[in-house]
Amino acid sequence: MARVLLITPHLPQRMGAPYLGQQYVASSLMADGHVVRAVGLAAVRSEGGDELAAREADGFKPDLVGMTLFTYNALRGYRLAGRLRDMTQLLVAGGPHATALPAEPLEFGFDVAVAGEAEHAMVELARSVDGGGSLDSIAGIRHREGAGPARGPIQDLDGLAFPLESYPCYDSKAYSDDAMVVPGALITSRGCPARCTFCANYVTGRAYRWRSPENVVSEMRTLRECYGIRHFSFLDDAFTARRSRLHGLCDALCAEPRLAGITWSCITPGNMVSPLDLQRMRRAGCVAVNFGIESGDAGVLKSIGKGQRPDQIRAAVVAAHSEGMTTVVNFMFGFPGEGVAELESTLELMESLAPHTDFFNNRGVLVPFPGTPIYDQWHKTYGFTRWWLDPSMIPDEPNLHVLDPTAAQDYLEHDPSLDLDFFGYPDNVRDTIAFCVRYKARHNQNRLRRSANASERGTVSVA
Repeated sequence: MARVLLITPHLPQRMGAPYLGQQYVASSLMADGHVVRAVGLAAVRSEGGDELAAREADGFKPDLVGMTLFTYNALRGYRLAGRLRDMTQLLVAGGPHATALPAEPLEFGFDVAVAGEAEHAMVELARSVDGGGSLDSIAGIRHREGAGPARGPIQDLDGLAFPLESYPCYDSKAYSDDAMVVPGALITSRGCPARCTFCANYVTGRAYRWRSPENVVSEMRTLRECYGIRHFSFLDDAFTARRSRLHGLCDALCAEPRLAGITWSCITPGNMVSPLDLQRMRRAGCVAVNFGIESGDAGVLKSIGKGQRPDQIRAAVVAAHSEGMTTVVNFMFGFPGEGVAELESTLELMESLAPHTDFFNNRGVLVPFPGTPIYDQWHKTYGFTRWWLDPSMIPDEPNLHVLDPTAAQDYLEHDPSLDLDFFGYPDNVRDTIAFCVRYKARHNQNRLRRSANASERGTVSVA
């Protein structure tokens, strides 16, 4: 039995819940009999910074420390690794950044980097620490003396322990005023068949796999009965990618009486859902859809591998809105080669979708994350190689979770990524990007104000 401490280093934008991937790892370790604690330095209410992690390690005496590294907190993680070096037998890096660049954490003091889905690898690492086994046979890892064999995507997703089993590992007060750690977030599938050149979500890979409807319903039922959750956020990258799977899950949700009255939301590319799908989803409790659209220009969509057309996008959003669903629409700006004309095409699509869109994603200026085709193609040309190791490229932000929503939207009228100027935008392109960012923020602000006014009128009428 090993003692494992899981840490999420500080992030510029705070997290309202633990990273779901880390929760899966924690639950898998617990199911294998290991003792697990988790410290979320990126949590919305976390205080103490790296000192908190050091105190926890000093008191807990972990055999293994595992850090979840995103590109935005990799440098913080490397610094923290130096501080914890003598407090554990094995320092392990995982998460999106370690998946993209498994050799880099080893340069900065880590013993092991896990690439990809980490549930099985972390269990095997904990066993090796507990029993003194060799690292060479553990698939999916890189270590100082070499690397284990390749590890394919996890096929039996039903065999994984539910993330909710990890709740006792976390300090709920770091995330919420009540005893709730996670407000109903879960995934029903892994992987995304799309090939978007900007996408940095590569931990689960491209191979699309899904859980059985029975397994998903069982998790939701437990969350409902044990924690009183009535709304669930499905965080799948491509929730609607396989129609038969989607319909089977909707049917299972409708057939479960103990989930009567629940609601849920999901994420999907605009071209992976039809009006008939949306009708079926609405009957099963779906009340909100987050659409990945990115651009209104056909040439840009083709160049970034998005695989959808503006007319498909418009049809999907309008259909969801007509079903009474809350619609969230995602656009991005600043792709290499994107000029004023292409940005104006995107702005025109945003304007046409505005009557059918409750919220646009905030900001949206392109960031070239490592491991993406855009980074690989352009980092030398524009001189942003390993930009995440420069602290000036990762400005901290106000804790938007504790700001008044209207004040937060005011702040979101500007995107700090535009100031970083990864691609050396001409002034006219920069000005157009800034206008598009403001357009989205002001649309969202107006929507919030209308909702607030409607609530006030409702309160007055009831009184």
